[in-house]
Amino acid sequence: MSRTPGEGIPPLVGLDLLIVSSGSDRAQPRIRPLEEFGYRVAVCGELPLLAKAIARRPPGAIIVDLVHEVANAPDLVRRIRGLTNVPVLVVGCAGTSSEMLRCFDAGADEYATPRCQTQEVDLRLRALFRRMACGASSKEERSVPPIRVGDLEIDMERQLVRKRGNQVALSPTEFRLLATLAENCGRVIPAKALIARVWGNEYVAESHYLRLYVRYLRQKLEDDPGTPRYILNRWGAGYSLADAAKAA
Repeated sequence: MSRTPGEGIPPLVGLDLLIVSSGSDRAQPRIRPLEEFGYRVAVCGELPLLAKAIARRPPGAIIVDLVHEVANAPDLVRRIRGLTNVPVLVVGCAGTSSEMLRCFDAGADEYATPRCQTQEVDLRLRALFRRMACGASSKEERSVPPIRVGDLEIDMERQLVRKRGNQVALSPTEFRLLATLAENCGRVIPAKALIARVWGNEYVAESHYLRLYVRYLRQKLEDDPGTPRYILNRWGAGYSLADAAKAA
C-alpha cells in the first residue's frame, strides 16, 4: 500500500526548541538550519540560567549540544529532568556507548553522535514525536474542532474546507498544504519545512512545487488572488495563514 507524501515522520513545524550549550556562540551553527526545518529556536548558553530559560519560554523539546567540550552531559540531563518532562535529545560529547547509556539512564529520550548533521537531529526528533503521538492515540481518541480564519472553516478530521458555508473542492495536496499552514496560524513557516511536510524530504529543493500550489490555493480561497488576505508570504522566509483577527 502506498503512503501519502508527508506522512510517516512529518516536520515538527512551529515546535519550540531550547538548545542547551556551553556558550551561546557554540549553538549558532544549529540555530539557522533548525529554523529552516520549521522549529522556533531559543538558546541557553549559560548553564546556571537553565531553570530561568525553561520557565521564561517553556520548550516543546530540549537539545543538549555541548559541541566538542568535555562535559558531563548525563548530569545536565538529570538536572533538566528535575525541571521539565519534555523530550530531551543529547548530542554526545564523547560519542561512546558508555556516554550514551549514562545519558539514557539520566532521562534522555534520544542520543546522537558528536558533530552530527542538523538533519539527523531533526529526523530523530520527528521520529521521537511520532512514537509519542502513536502512544497517545492508542490511549484516547481526540476530536479536533474546525479551524476558522475569517470566512474560511478548515475541518481537519473530515478534510473539508468551507468558505462562507460553501464547500471548496481541494486536491489532497492542496489540503495538506493548507492544513500545515492552518496548524500554525499567524506563524511564518519556512519553505523547506512546508515542502518536506507536503511532498517529502526528497523534494526540499523543488521550490516551484510550493509556489505553484500556493497559487492554486489562492485562486480557490481568496476573493482577489492578486491581493491575498489569507495565504501570505514573507519574501526569503516562507508562508503563513493569516491569524483569525487579521483575516476577519
